[in-house]
Amino acid sequence: MRRAFPVLLSGLLIVSCLPSLAWALGEETFGNRRLNALNYKDWPGIEPVINHESRVYHVWVNGNEHAYYRGDIDALNDVLQKFAATNQKQHEIVLRPGPASTKSFRETQSIPYQWDLHLVGGLARAMAKKDQGGKIWNLHPMLSIYVDETIPLDQLKIPAGVTLLELADLEKRFSAGLTSTDITVRGWDAGQLAGLNPYSTSNMNAIAKLLDDNEVWVRLNAAGALSVFGKKATPLLPDLRARLDTDDEAFKKRLTETIKIIETAPDNSEAEKQHQKTREQIHLFLKAQKK
Repeated sequence: MRRAFPVLLSGLLIVSCLPSLAWALGEETFGNRRLNALNYKDWPGIEPVINHESRVYHVWVNGNEHAYYRGDIDALNDVLQKFAATNQKQHEIVLRPGPASTKSFRETQSIPYQWDLHLVGGLARAMAKKDQGGKIWNLHPMLSIYVDETIPLDQLKIPAGVTLLELADLEKRFSAGLTSTDITVRGWDAGQLAGLNPYSTSNMNAIAKLLDDNEVWVRLNAAGALSVFGKKATPLLPDLRARLDTDDEAFKKRLTETIKIIETAPDNSEAEKQHQKTREQIHLFLKAQKK
């Protein structure tokens, strides 16, 4: 049953340090309670994946849907086989540096996971039809694996007929969304790109350009998204402080919060090194798969 209740939409659809509460039609499920197969008629064959016993959390908001999983390498390989067997036009599997975690609707719980399934349907599907929207809201199911020491790449059994992607592929897609003619796509994409790789200077600078966007909503999202980069965004502080001289109180407040977060952010250089190391391992793994 889908039901309406307050959902932190920005925490689900974009990455923002200052989410605003909005009413939405949504639901969340903890654990692996079986979800109604009738909800997945748009994706023939996906039900064994969505209801896999390794699922630990599921969230659905206006058709934007994520299922999160945790388990051993055998469970992951089983999911890979079931995903490849679905009757879809494309089967994209993304390998990204881990670890990964998400938060519940009201951010009262943090849920660690190792792979997730993203489906876009309902109202959210309309976003995919906007200019560059399909680069962010994928029309076909997408499976993402978050690689760390718990997922040995040499034990992954990649099925035939799937398309393997890495972080760089998603960064290229999401970067295109920043130039969309649609306000909503540009605004949401700022947060999506920031969350995709909080260690990327080029992504950070691309998002910073949206601070000059003609639409205030886009500027607000860009300002909030920059906080995701934490200490790495320190070089942007002079420009952010200069922008405080504005009559737009909402924008000033967002800038102030972002500046504070950047100024007090911890040093994540070790995590960044591990991120880059894992990213290179993934790149070499994908390169070997193409031989």
